[in-house]
Amino acid sequence: MPTVPTSNEQPTRTASAIASVSLRQSPGVSTRLTELAGTLAGGALLASALIVSTDILLRWGISRPIKGLFEIMELVFACIVALSFAFANKNRMHVSMELVGNLTGRFRGVQLYADALTTLTFAFYTYFLFHHAAQKTLYGETTLVLGVPIGPVWYLAAALLTLGLLAQLSALSESATALWRSPSDWPPELAAPAASLAAASVAALFLIWTADDQGALVKVLLGFSILYFLALAHVPIGVSMGLTGLVGCYAVLDIGAAQLIGANNLSSTISSPDLAAVPLFLLMGNLAIASGFADDIFEAATAIFGRMRGGHALATVLGCAGFGAISGSSVATTATLGGVAFREMKERSYTDSLATGSIAAGGTLGALIPPSVILIIYCVIAELSISEAFAAALIPGLLALTLYTIAVMILVRLRPSLAPPPDKSLRFAPLKAVKRAWRPILLFVCVLGGLYGGIFTVQEAAAAGTGFAFMFWLLSGRASIAGLTEAIRQAAGTAAGLFLLIVGANIFGAYLNLAGVTMAILSIIDPATMPAWLILSILVVMYLVLGSVFDTVAALVVTVPFVIPVILAMDLDLIWWGIVTLALVEIGMITPPIGMNVFVMKSLVRDEVSITTIFRGVMPFLAADMVRLILLITIPALTLWLPGILQ
Repeated sequence: MPTVPTSNEQPTRTASAIASVSLRQSPGVSTRLTELAGTLAGGALLASALIVSTDILLRWGISRPIKGLFEIMELVFACIVALSFAFANKNRMHVSMELVGNLTGRFRGVQLYADALTTLTFAFYTYFLFHHAAQKTLYGETTLVLGVPIGPVWYLAAALLTLGLLAQLSALSESATALWRSPSDWPPELAAPAASLAAASVAALFLIWTADDQGALVKVLLGFSILYFLALAHVPIGVSMGLTGLVGCYAVLDIGAAQLIGANNLSSTISSPDLAAVPLFLLMGNLAIASGFADDIFEAATAIFGRMRGGHALATVLGCAGFGAISGSSVATTATLGGVAFREMKERSYTDSLATGSIAAGGTLGALIPPSVILIIYCVIAELSISEAFAAALIPGLLALTLYTIAVMILVRLRPSLAPPPDKSLRFAPLKAVKRAWRPILLFVCVLGGLYGGIFTVQEAAAAGTGFAFMFWLLSGRASIAGLTEAIRQAAGTAAGLFLLIVGANIFGAYLNLAGVTMAILSIIDPATMPAWLILSILVVMYLVLGSVFDTVAALVVTVPFVIPVILAMDLDLIWWGIVTLALVEIGMITPPIGMNVFVMKSLVRDEVSITTIFRGVMPFLAADMVRLILLITIPALTLWLPGILQ
């Protein structure tokens, strides 16, 4: 998956994009070093995938697996993630809500504040990791199977994270220099973020001074107030959650407890075996992109639907679903297939609304079709079975694809002028489609077939998928050192951005638990007295709004800690709710007025198509989404039937 979902690739000219352009124009020593760090982290990630794939072959081929590999991989992944932060921090690859900058057109001031608080957070995290390493060394802890001392490895991870801190200091220096050169711009540039941070500081001080006297609801509301005030100042969402959680834990307990909570959540997250699948799936997606899978999938879909009226719009929807299943990112799918699909439809006289709408909406299909990176993150936060959630997502994902297909067919039948007449020169060629798309099909079957066939775990499925994608890349005719370097580096950087989000979410979630979030939520939403339909309606509206403003992962990690108690209190299934939640936030990504996928599509077509036209184009798909949402909520069996069969 490319870096599109992160803040530095948003369609507007953000401060991150400006910094990125500056770096490309004059790459200094710090830039070269952080690029080297990204390459080393990505290379280590690829090597780990190949080693795990070899272990799978040894285990099933000659019953001789690599002894102790699983426990070693946990420590290796911790070091890889720690090193990845250097590249991610330098290039500002963290998810942020850049609403103030987009509204005011002023980014330098907010970027300075955001970089300063991100630097502070990484200083805390680096200290936490060194302290964690010292504790492991003090007690002489070793791995269970091989007896490898754990302390030295954590010291290495802490040292690698120090590189991330230094990279963040370099980014901060660039932000300060950019603003320093224009003293006349200081007041307007600094006013909005200063006001937002002042509000966050007041809320934090009030929480610290009065925590013992406040009830659960006030503590929770103060925590979210700090979080959102920081987010408004463009502070990355993961940093906002991490800082808020640390302040809250300090207020409720003491500084020692806050340090312990921070260190435990940081170390357990970057060494999590389940989360190790995330960077591996990201790398798999990047290698698939480099291998030309996007063209394969789109052309295969065209071979099936091309001769129908609206056939290329149908091919786009199907292509987005197939590519989204591999890349794991809706925004990446839109950005990758968008240019190709729009050009094809424009050449065949499709209207701009149908062309852009089918691409922007089709990009949202990837979140539900396994292997879904977002679904993995939800399962880790909610402590659910990833393989069971993957099974639960299959039917809803196919339902979404079917409804989008029906929407296109109805639309072109009611308004034939939206699409050209059927091209009778094109033949229905399913065999050609299979021949063209055999690589993505084989990769999909390998990952899911091996997972549900009991051949390997989710982490091993990600490693095996990466191994297959690497082999396809080598044989694609597109292989190059530069291409591989870009693929592995971007996978490492994107993974670091996601891990920062998850670490922050875990620390913030720890504070919410200490504050009594369950009691606070149930004091407002009482399932014993409030109808379930009303509670679900409130949550649906909330997620649609959040999905239109936040990145999908950010919307998920911010809300899961306080929504799960409500779902459990209503005695509803968490896997079912996870699928509904993913559907909601993805629908939000094409919901006016700030649907992210729509703006990504706008960035691809630039002035050729207006934003109003794109929003008009996604309306039929939003109608299909509403039908899907009603079906998923009213018929839970659509989600839960397949996992029950596979158990």
